[in-house]
Amino acid sequence: MKTSGLKKWLHPFRQIAGYEALGWGLAGLIVSTALCYWLKWHYHGLLHFGPAPNNAWWCYLIEHLTVWLLPATVFYIGGLIFSRSRIRPVDVFGTVLFAEMLLTPMALFHLIPPVRDLASMRIVPGAVPSAYQLTGIWLMLVASVFVVGCMIWLFQALQVSCNLKGWKLWCVYLLGTFGADVACRYIIGLFY
Repeated sequence: MKTSGLKKWLHPFRQIAGYEALGWGLAGLIVSTALCYWLKWHYHGLLHFGPAPNNAWWCYLIEHLTVWLLPATVFYIGGLIFSRSRIRPVDVFGTVLFAEMLLTPMALFHLIPPVRDLASMRIVPGAVPSAYQLTGIWLMLVASVFVVGCMIWLFQALQVSCNLKGWKLWCVYLLGTFGADVACRYIIGLFY
């Protein structure tokens, strides 16, 4: 049975895993790190982006590595604890990194002036946003589709690479995404 192109995009981990996912993910990590460095766009955590005080190249690399390795490690440990299957580290770390490639377009949206200006603007409580600011807000909402897509792919990556189902899948997923996001913000904050 052939899988349609749309199904491949919606659930890529039926087709790609292991070293292939890791290879594509590492290529995406390099591109994303370089792009973020060029645009001065930081990953504060898995779900948080914006400007930061340290624009050294190594800071961007640490951000990207932290955002990849922390959730992947939580997924891997959760898989070892809850799954009856044999868990391969390359499958977990590769599929997580591949899933996070969807975060790269978030940096590309920073090229659009209303989005870039909105990220550095101070919001005054009670002030009515201008049409320019509203354009930036709407574009950020469009960009958030990629974050949602990344969260869906992370769920699928965990499900496939660790062979988890039900409450075990959800517990590990929530801890690995939202718990790791908080931990990422703390760890990355140490480098600013």
